[in-house]
Amino acid sequence: MNYSSTYTMCPRPFSRARNLRSGLARPAFTLVEMLIVITIITILLTIGALGLRNLSKGSGVSAGVPLAEAAFAEARGLSMGSGGTTRILINADPDNADRYLRYMLVVYLSEDNKWVAASRGSYLPKAVFFSQKFSKLNHSSGSGDIPLLPSADQDIYSSTESAQRNEALSGKYFYYQFNSEGNSSSPGASFVIGTGTKAPGADNPRAEGGSGTTNFGGFMIWSKGTTSLFRHPDQMNVPEDFDNGEEF
Repeated sequence: MNYSSTYTMCPRPFSRARNLRSGLARPAFTLVEMLIVITIITILLTIGALGLRNLSKGSGVSAGVPLAEAAFAEARGLSMGSGGTTRILINADPDNADRYLRYMLVVYLSEDNKWVAASRGSYLPKAVFFSQKFSKLNHSSGSGDIPLLPSADQDIYSSTESAQRNEALSGKYFYYQFNSEGNSSSPGASFVIGTGTKAPGADNPRAEGGSGTTNFGGFMIWSKGTTSLFRHPDQMNVPEDFDNGEEF
């Protein structure tokens, strides 16, 4: 009898047991980890899709839209992961020339009702501004301005342990909000940005560079907190005769 042949057909029990134990010990992804991965994939797909578009004079907007979408995805993912309320803020202080209509910050509501910064924030590209004129609470009807933070909510903290507000981050902001399930508190709202220049002391920037209507970009925010990109100026309620030099 060929014992060596019989031996090779038999699995080694200890090796098999080790493999089973190894498989059982392998940790699973948590819900929060899965949400973070999904958010990152969504952001990368968005940036990749926009990066394939033909860049022109309005390339600042083409770069700014995925930055803004990433901030919205961060706020939504944070609300779903933490089970709390979050906001995406856009600076609304005309006295802060560097940040006005360009600086975005994600904040969350702590257990002791303090608004805490989730990150350092980000800027839209140079010469790209948030449009107060074309961003609306109800985009389909073109009505309702994006709200300003109530004065009681203008204090922003660096962490939940901070006793003092962060002076550099606190102040006036426009805001969009997500509830504890990641749903938008203003479904049907829009976020629109444009390329332009802003004179010192002016409340609104003026369109500049190329054709006026092609220098805008943005997206809709749906009830579930997801976003859909605008593909044409008509979708952003930008008039066909809108031209350089006009405020937005």
